[in-house]
Parts: sequence; C-alpha cells; structure tokens
Amino acid sequence: MNTKIFDENYKILNDEQKQAVDSIYGQIMVVAGPGTGKTQIIGLRTANIILKGGVNPENILITTFTDAGVIAIRERLLKFIGEDAYKVGVSTIHSFSSDVIKTFPEKFIEYKASSAIDDVDSLEIIKNITDELIEKKQLEYLYSDFDNYLYLRDIKSKIGILKQEGISFVKFEKLIEEQEKEYLEELSNIKPSLKKYEKTKLDNEKKIGKMRELLIFYRKYNEILRKTSRYDFNDMINFVLEKFTVDDDLRYYYAEKYQFIMLDEYQDTNNTQNQIIDLILSETQEKPNIMVVGDDDQSIYRFQGANIENMLDFSTKYTDTEFIVLKNNYRSIQNILDLSSCLIKNNQERLSNKIKIVEKELVSFKGKSECNPNFYLANNELDERRFIISKVKDKIESGIPLDEIAIIVRGNREVEQWSNVLMQNAIEVESKLKTNILKTDFINLILKYLRVISKPYENEENLIDVMRSSISGLNQSDVFKINRLLYIKNYSNKFKIKMMDFLSELNIDESKNNQSSLFYYKGQSLDNLKFDIKKLIEFRDSIFDYNRELIEKNLVSFFNYFIEKTGILKYIEKNKSFDDLQDIYTLFNQIKVWNENDNSFNISKLLSKLDLYKEYNYPLNRQILKKTISGVQVLTAHSSKGLEYDTVFIPGLYNGNWEGKRVIDKLKLPYGVAGEGLQFMDEKEKKILDKEKALEEDRRLLFVAVTRAKNNLFLSFPAGIGNKPLLPSLFLEEFKGYYDDLTSSNLKDDNHLYEIASNDLINNLVEYGDGEFDYISEFLENYRISPSDLNVFLKDPLEFLNRVVFKYPFEDNEFTIFGKVYHRTLELFYLKYKNEGSLPEESYLTVTFKMLLDKEILSFEDKEKLIEKGLSGLIGYYKEYSKIAKPPVELEYSFRRKNIFFQSIPLSGTIDKIELSEEINTNNTQDVESGTQLAFFKEKVSLIDYKTGKIKGLSALKGIDRMGNKKEGEGNYFRQLLFYKLLCESDTEFVSKFEVGDLVIDFVEGKDGVYKKVIVEYSSEEYEDFKKELIDSWNKIKDIQFWKSILKK
Repeated sequence: MNTKIFDENYKILNDEQKQAVDSIYGQIMVVAGPGTGKTQIIGLRTANIILKGGVNPENILITTFTDAGVIAIRERLLKFIGEDAYKVGVSTIHSFSSDVIKTFPEKFIEYKASSAIDDVDSLEIIKNITDELIEKKQLEYLYSDFDNYLYLRDIKSKIGILKQEGISFVKFEKLIEEQEKEYLEELSNIKPSLKKYEKTKLDNEKKIGKMRELLIFYRKYNEILRKTSRYDFNDMINFVLEKFTVDDDLRYYYAEKYQFIMLDEYQDTNNTQNQIIDLILSETQEKPNIMVVGDDDQSIYRFQGANIENMLDFSTKYTDTEFIVLKNNYRSIQNILDLSSCLIKNNQERLSNKIKIVEKELVSFKGKSECNPNFYLANNELDERRFIISKVKDKIESGIPLDEIAIIVRGNREVEQWSNVLMQNAIEVESKLKTNILKTDFINLILKYLRVISKPYENEENLIDVMRSSISGLNQSDVFKINRLLYIKNYSNKFKIKMMDFLSELNIDESKNNQSSLFYYKGQSLDNLKFDIKKLIEFRDSIFDYNRELIEKNLVSFFNYFIEKTGILKYIEKNKSFDDLQDIYTLFNQIKVWNENDNSFNISKLLSKLDLYKEYNYPLNRQILKKTISGVQVLTAHSSKGLEYDTVFIPGLYNGNWEGKRVIDKLKLPYGVAGEGLQFMDEKEKKILDKEKALEEDRRLLFVAVTRAKNNLFLSFPAGIGNKPLLPSLFLEEFKGYYDDLTSSNLKDDNHLYEIASNDLINNLVEYGDGEFDYISEFLENYRISPSDLNVFLKDPLEFLNRVVFKYPFEDNEFTIFGKVYHRTLELFYLKYKNEGSLPEESYLTVTFKMLLDKEILSFEDKEKLIEKGLSGLIGYYKEYSKIAKPPVELEYSFRRKNIFFQSIPLSGTIDKIELSEEINTNNTQDVESGTQLAFFKEKVSLIDYKTGKIKGLSALKGIDRMGNKKEGEGNYFRQLLFYKLLCESDTEFVSKFEVGDLVIDFVEGKDGVYKKVIVEYSSEEYEDFKKELIDSWNKIKDIQFWKSILKK
C-alpha cells in the first residue's frame, strides 16, 4: 500500500470526513448529502482499517446498490491500496449472494439444479394461476369482468416486494390478520346508522379480500417455481437468507471472514438485504464493526422496496451509534445548495426531524456565486424547447464540454423527445435512456422477416412490410402495383390471392428475352403490368432458402447465416447506424442466452417469447457497445443519481409532471411492509394519504436533480402544451424567494429553431420516392372519401396510406369475418321482411348466419366459436325486437355510384339501414289545369348503423370523458353518423324523398345479453365542427406535400 497517497488525500479532508475515516471500530452512521465525497470516505476508511487495524483486505466487505457503484468504489480503492483493492469484498447484495452460493454449492443443491426465469415468464405463470382460479371460481377481487388480467403486474410487483422484505407466507398471513383487526377497530368507532359505516365496511372487506387472494397467488407462484425447478430475481437473496437463518456454520464462516462491514447507499436497501447482514453480525462476540453511509433526502427507490426506515432502524438497533454528518459540499455553488435546501425542508420524513443531533445544512466549498439559478416561464412547450436549445448552444460556445451539460427530465418519454430535439439541431447527444429494441423500427423489421421465413404463406402483412423495406432490394413501385392488382382481383373473391401465392407462381417467359414478366393465375394472364421480375424471383427464392436453413440449423447458427446472407450488416455500415448495430448485437446475444438455457429453443419459441415481451410491455434493453461519452447528456432524475454536471437544465416544472405523477396502487400491502406506515409514525399517521408519501418522494427526486448541478442551473415551466393551459408545479411555489417573477423569453424569432423544436425525429425503414408519390397523386384523382376512411386518417395518416391508398394487406381475420357475416345476416333478414311484408322466423337468422359463415375460410375451432357467438347474439336480438321491428325503408343504402359532393369534396359510404320515423307534409301546390290542391309528402327517416361489440353510452360514442373533455382520436361512431347525415343532405335524390331524423347506433350483438339502440343527439355546433374537420382532413389528403412531410426519411 502506498501510504504517501493515503496521507496526501487524508490531509485535505474536512473535520467530519476525517472523523468518518478515523472511526474504525463500532457502529457508525455517516449521513452524506450530495457532493460530500462519500466514495472518497469509503476508500480512505478502508485503507485506514488496513493500516491502523492491521486487518487483511479479505476481511472487509463493502456493499452498494448498483454495479456502477461497485466499479466506482473499486476504482477509488485501487488508487489508495493498489492491488489489495481486488481482495476487498466489494459487491451488490445480489452478487454477494451469488458468491455465497458458488462458494458452498453443496449447501444450495436445490438452487444449483434450478434455472432463472425472467419477468415475462413470471407474468405468464401469474396469468395461468389467474385462469385456474377463475375457472374454479376462487377469485373475487383480483380480476375484472372486463379484464381478467387487470391485476397481473400488481400481483407480480407485490410478490416481489414480499420477497425483498423477507416476508414468508406465514408472516404475510399474520400481517393480514393484524390488518383486519385494525379495520374492525376502525369500523367499531363509526355509528352503523351512518352511510360512512357501510362504505368503510365494504372498502375494508375489499382490501382484506385482495390481500388474502394475493396470499393464494404468492403460495401457488412459489409452488410452481419449485416444482419446475426455477427461481426469479429475488429468490437468490432469499435462498441465502433462508440458509443463513438455519445454518450456524455458514453464518459463523462469514462472521469470521468479514470483521468490518460497510453499507453504501443505505437508504436504498430493503429488509431482506438488511436481514442477511444482521445474521452475519449476530455471530460477532463483541459489538460489530459496521458503518452505513446514506442520505435520506436521496431515497428515491420506494417502488423497489427501499425506505428511510432502515436509517432509523439502525440507530434503534445500535443504541451507541456514532452519527457523522457530512455538510461540506464540493460539487455545487452555494446558490444551488440554498435552492435545494428550501425545497427539501418541506419534507417531514427526514432524519433531521426525527434525530436532533442530525443537522443537514449543506455548505459549499466553492462559496456563493453571482450566477443564480435561472427560472424561465415559457409561453408553451415549443418556446421552452427553443429557450433550452439556445442556452445549450451558448454554453457550448463558451467552452463547456458537451458531456458537462445535462437535461434532466421526469420520465423516459421526455428523454426521447429532448434527444430528438437536440439531434435535429445538430447538437451531439448521449441519452441515458435504456432503449427497448423491441420498439425500434429496425428490430421490428428483422422480426417481421423472421416471421415470414418461419411461415411464408401465413404472414401477409409482414411479408409486404419486408418487401417495401430498404433491405429487400425490391423496387417499391413493383410492390405497390402488385398490391393494387391483388386488391382488384380479391375484392369479390372468396379465395383471396395472397402476395406469396403471387410470388410462388411468378416465372420468366423466356420467349420475351426477360424484358418483361408473364404471370398466369388460374389460367388468366396478368402480363399487362411490367415488373422487375428477376428481383422478385430472387427475393421469393431467398425466403424459401432461409426456411430450409431454419429447419437444418440451430437458431444461433441460423441467425448468423441470416444476418450474413441478407446483407443487413452492410446496410448498417452504409447507413452508419451504430444504434442498429447495437440492437442486432443485443438480439443475437439474447438468442444465445435463451438457446443455452433451452437446447430445443427454435424460431417458434423465439417469436412466442418476444410476443410475450410485447404483450406485457416488458423491454429488451439495448446493450451498449460504445462506452465513450461524447454529447449533451439527456437522462431521467432517477438515472442522474450519483452523477454531476457543470450545467443542468430541468424542464417541465408544471403541475402533474414532477409531482403527483403516480399510477393508482390497486393492490395495497399491510402496514409495515416496504414503508406502508413508517415506524416513526403513530397510528393516525399510518393512515396518511398515499399522495402525501408520493409527494415527498417526488420532492426528493427533484432535490436529486437540482443537486447534480455544479455551476449553472436552469429550471423552466411551459404555460401550456398545445392548446392545453398548465399550472406551475407546487415545487415552483416552494422555490419562491429565490426568484422574483418567472421571466419570459427575449429570444429573437428563429424559424429554423422553431421548426426543429416542433418536430420529432422520423425514422422509417420503408423507402418512398417520386414513383410512390406519383402513385399517391394518381390514386387520389378519382378517390371519394368515406366515413371509415376519414376515421382511419384522423387516427393515423400512415395507416390511411397503407390501408386505403396502397391497399394492403387484403386479409380477413376472425373478428372482421364475424362482423361482416353478422351484418350481412341482418341485411338479408330485413330484406326478406321488406319484400314479403311479414317478419321472418327466428330460424331464418340462424340458418342464414351459418350458411354465410360456411363460405368463409376459417379453422374448425374458429368457425365453431363464431357460430356459438353469432347464434347466441342473433337469437337474443330476435327475442328483443321481433314484436316491435319495423320494415326498413332502405337497406345497405349506398352512395358509392352516386356523384355526391360537399364543397367540392367527393363523398362515399353505405348506410346499414334506413327506417321510417314519421310522415310530414312539406309543401302544398295547386294543379294548373284542374285547380286541385296537391300535397307533397316527405318521409322523416332514421339512419341506423349496426355495431357488434361492447355497448357504449352517448358520451363514449362522442369520445367525451367524465370531465366533459373531448378525447383525442375518439368519437369514431359519432363522426360516422354525422358523415351519413351529410351524405344524405348532399344527395338530391335522397332529399327529394326523405328528411333525416334520428341518428341511431344499434348494438346488435347483445354483449352479456343486453341490446341497445342509442339515439345520438347532436348540436348544430357539433355538426359544423365535423364539417370543418372533414374539410381540413380532405385538404391534407389531397396535398402531396403533406404526404411528403409525413413520409420524409
């Protein structure tokens, strides 16, 4: 050990730091606020224990919260004690547990024979348990009639917390019983005659019921893991904890080995981790030598079981605890520390409020500065972006390195948004966001390719996407032509010609010297269209070649072969897309891991596994190959813990973003579990509202973000997003006194900057060129807009382009087939009623439905399922309406062949049914020859649209939430009916005979035996708004520049 380096570093310590380094023996708690040099203290104290105590490095254990923390401590030890740093036990509690198991494999035979499961496997097990309990009618609370799996994630999360806290089935059951007693006591204090009594009784019964059902899941989940020889992430620590509890020799071994223990980031530890350390220390004959280092103000991982109880427990457990508070901050100027102090002092759950000797006023080593934290009021979100981009540029020009500038945000979505804004403004960026490769365009394209290869004839939509992609090598105009051709051919055919059918029959007519293609399908020539037939045939043959290789090779070998043969790596190299390279590397590595754990792992298992990842919205995070930091840092406040930057920007300080951003906890645990009712609270305080606890954690999170800044801090608040006004964050109010008023921008208008700030980066692997835009223009020349097309466009212009313009894929599924056949059955039923004058028998509905369904291409299982579903719905419909049914005026009234326009917009559409409402006299005239008064009558009619599926009320039909606000992208049914009204009023033939009366949605399927006809009322303002929406949409649809902006590369 180099004592000179130790002495030099020891001399520059402040008094409190020296006290921590010199306190070798006993129980010590070091309260280390941000920037107070805790890693330095841990390193120097370790060196001091070896120097003064004569202790071997192997006898020291240091645990910390993250792998990054392990690396930081190890690097600091290398500086002070050289190679001995590798002899000190430095680990996370998980890696410590892993080392215990590897050291004593004979004590963990059951564990060694098991395999690890990941999060989606855990969810699948819980899903299967849910199905079993529902089938046995043993589940009352932890499911919903509308969604059997509503509580899936909550159950998994709570089981994880119970394991983290070391709570067994028996202990959990006891906690539930204690909670139930508390609830009964609470109820006894309420008069039974009060409404509150019944409500409290029902609420408490529901809470206890959920806990008891959670206990069932907990037991069954662990039972399945043991039976299948598997374990989850939390089990490894619990295996060690269980063994430590019963094995005296094992405990004694580690007590002898680790005579000095240090726990870093103590505020982030959970109960199980503490129990392991306590069991080791229980074998110590004298008072244990343990030091914990933490900061209650930086406890931001409550959702992982961490809570500041641990710090209070420590002082209760060890009454002789020596408290050392590090007050000197070596990171930030005093101005920033004062600001952070005025924020965090509003929290009640602080050590300084519970332990008198702990005072936590941070003092800057740098002192005060003339550079105060900057508060900025933006007019809107775009103005806020402009301000921050401008300031970032100023800081870069002033010489501050890019990696010393950070934008710290609340959530992952904002990381992506700010990264895009910076990149669009040619500012290098390093995002700390863990990218889910399953949400990237490139990996999704690769997976589509693999699906096509695995089953070439069963993945029509995926096949077309691959053909249109830049890695297929095909001409995009050829794909569009084929799509259009197949759409025309398939429109009225029962047996659809699919893309792979087309490709399979494709051949070259040698007599034409390969200058054009000649294709026959069922004897019919389709050689009027010219394709690059060679490329199409090469692509087709490659699919079948890959399919053969897939059968012959194991999955890892095949993936290597596939990547090489497709030229994907060359594509990445050409496009200089390092992210795509990392994503391929990540997917390949994950396939190898799965293949190593399962020798039979094949393409079917891979795709099923990835489907589960998507179903449960679990990420497969990008593995970073490049470790260098080269750009402005964009990260969440959670990710910023332990980091520091010269300049920090904290945007989005509006109400509901930095505070109050919480998902409702649908499944609560009993008091005393993972911070549910902190120990220093009395009984009344235990019942404090969850939002107050959440608010304190939100405040700690912002405190962490603020204290990352060394010299410059910018906080901003947008007064609105789009047309929605925003309120400032509560935390801005708490900062008052450090700013007079929020200042508005004095930036000059910069249209380029504004455009960049308002756009998100578009990355699309499907290529579009002049040929495609010519195709779009040609299609739109004769296009007539329908209600369904308008709804598709408003939902997503790209989907409109694919479904309406490019016409792919032309493929029915069981849901579309069911709706189509159900509608057609009702149409024929009412047509017979109209023609014959009497209502057909019920049997006509059932026979017709089965006859129509027989004509569809379905599996036996799907057909049987749809028959049962359809007949049940139709029989119920007949019983509901047979006595009151009216003969229709018109059925499937179509405007497709009519020349209908609204303000030069060509319209189309078909109304399911038109019924008579009443007859009205609209005009009286006199016959010129006879002088007789003639009366002309119009019929007032209802426009009726059938809907299968869930019944909706008027507000839901209009897309209006409970607060009366219009939900974006909702209200399709309402818009459809207004479109029908407009069609009718724009049709001179219709207007001459009819007047539009009620607009009706007829829910015809009878979900849960309920049928309903909803008369959709509307105001003149709503009708006018719809017309404006139609005009605006049409102007965009006809504008080729709009499509170019949507599809820009």
